[in-house]
Amino acid sequence: MGWANRFWALLLGLLMGPLSHAAGPVSIPSRDGKLQIPAYWFDAGGSEPRPVIIGLHGCGGGLDSKGNFAERFFRYAGYFNAERIHFLPLDSFTPRGQKSICETPNKLRTIHEADRREDVFAAIDWLVKQPSVDASRIVVMGWSHGAQTVLSTIDASDKYVQAQKVQPRAAVAFYPGCLVNNKMWNYEVHVPLLIMIGELDDWTLARECVTLHERLQKNKTNAAVDLVVYPGSYHGFDGTGPVTQMENLGNTKSGKATVGGNPAAREASHVRMFEFLSAQLGQPLLLSHAQRFKGHHYVAPPASGFAAADDTAAVPLSDAGKARYAHFRTLPSPKAFAVTEKGGWYFKAGEPEAMATTFELCAKAKSKCWLYAVDDQVVWQADVAARAGAASLQRVAGKSNGF
Repeated sequence: MGWANRFWALLLGLLMGPLSHAAGPVSIPSRDGKLQIPAYWFDAGGSEPRPVIIGLHGCGGGLDSKGNFAERFFRYAGYFNAERIHFLPLDSFTPRGQKSICETPNKLRTIHEADRREDVFAAIDWLVKQPSVDASRIVVMGWSHGAQTVLSTIDASDKYVQAQKVQPRAAVAFYPGCLVNNKMWNYEVHVPLLIMIGELDDWTLARECVTLHERLQKNKTNAAVDLVVYPGSYHGFDGTGPVTQMENLGNTKSGKATVGGNPAAREASHVRMFEFLSAQLGQPLLLSHAQRFKGHHYVAPPASGFAAADDTAAVPLSDAGKARYAHFRTLPSPKAFAVTEKGGWYFKAGEPEAMATTFELCAKAKSKCWLYAVDDQVVWQADVAARAGAASLQRVAGKSNGF
């Protein structure tokens, strides 16, 4: 990651201060000392050691088009930090000279799950040295190729895994490819595992994970492996983007796959994930599921009286901006719409971190902005000094990091 991107990632961490006690890029030495693995540390704060989740990206990499850690990680960090859990997503591709391996056939790939598994244990080496981390409560969590890395990381039949002094406490795998593990006659897991996958996934097939789950249950009575298959859901069902078809993929027969979010499955999987984490970490949840996913996690500014929420003409933007605000009005709450100092706009909808995420988008674009509307209320002030900017964000009582 370049210096400029690191700078803006750090600036974003400062702007997003209420999101976590401390957020910023860190560099983790690889096991062989040849690489520095970029990671992003979301500290949950507190005066005692906390559990931590290591996050593993999919085949598309962990960075966005501008070289910053992907928005998904900031969203999950908000969820985890609110439960007093640290979060450490890793970028396994950049130090190996790759942005994405989705387009590369499996036999031609130069980055494999075994390489990324070493990154996980390098991260564990780093974590055990942090006084704020409870090294007995480390969870490894991954998505797609990262989820396949999760399955490799907890392979009880592997000698490299067996040799590790510090092991994860539990593991979560979102839509992994389970075929490789099905071909391993002696594959077993040594920690509790939760697998979640979409019924309609045509990239990593659900039936392979069903077969793996049945095998593990049969081979070891009461094996701590849970599998949830979400109906009507494709690859990436926990995302917020629309369902689309990806092309030019290197590891599907057709070169295509359907990817996109399913709001019902996203919420259900998050509920299941937190119930699993609570049980495995021995830590009661601080928030109800309704508090976590339905209401704003930040105090919304009061209505300003500047204009009625449906008065599109009053929005201080061009016709194009007014049209985007009209679209914003149709989106589900929690939501926030911001106007930049240069006449631009950013918005986010359907998530409790909407206000913070909107400011995150502004920061990535190097734009100063203020909230225009939150849900169905206009909060914009004619007086610049009175407008609600990133520095004014305050978490709702009971959702702060102090608890």
